[in-house]
Amino acid sequence: MAKSIYQFWISTNDNKERLRLPVNPSSIDVSNGSSNESIDVSNLGEVTVIQDSPAKQFQFSSFFPAHTSPLVEYNNPPKPWSAIKKIEKWKISKEPLRLLVTGTKINVPVSVESFDYSEDGGAVGDLRFDISLKEYKFVTPRTIKVKIKQPKPRPAPKPKGKTHKVVRGDTLWGLAGRYYKNSLQWRKIWNEPSNKKMMIARDKRNLKQPGHWIFPGQVLKIP
Repeated sequence: MAKSIYQFWISTNDNKERLRLPVNPSSIDVSNGSSNESIDVSNLGEVTVIQDSPAKQFQFSSFFPAHTSPLVEYNNPPKPWSAIKKIEKWKISKEPLRLLVTGTKINVPVSVESFDYSEDGGAVGDLRFDISLKEYKFVTPRTIKVKIKQPKPRPAPKPKGKTHKVVRGDTLWGLAGRYYKNSLQWRKIWNEPSNKKMMIARDKRNLKQPGHWIFPGQVLKIP
């Protein structure tokens, strides 16, 4: 059995499912093209705008052997069709995977861009495959805290007081019975400052006999 320092692993990003390639690829192509954008600016010439580095792409080929051979890196490798179905399932799920190649700096989250396979004509049962993986970049949405200024509660409007225009025969005693259902509450009407001032100004006798002297036409506040 060959014992290379390189081990090719593809796994789910949480590492719950793993697949080690039983036969190492002869090479792995890593592309990292520039995404810089050139813009022609009038009277200034070409200006290059530097962009963020694009995602890396990894491409390699190998095969899943139906039988053991000196090329197989470990004992009891997965059955070819079982390994093929696992990668296909991962591709369909569109969930991020992880590519790890021991002995190198390759340990990155990836997505399956393409996966093609065929039966190797030289060895019945072997399934050869070509796979292209693209670096997966996790995006964390930026959250912005916004303080919403709560409007100050408006004070409840003061209830408008009732008024009563005095007619002949009215008394504070009678008005208290009418508005408060209790004639003994007549002093509420008398003690209202504007009422008291008006009644005393109209007749000084109200100083000795509070509220006794009221006259038609006067407008009293009913507190």
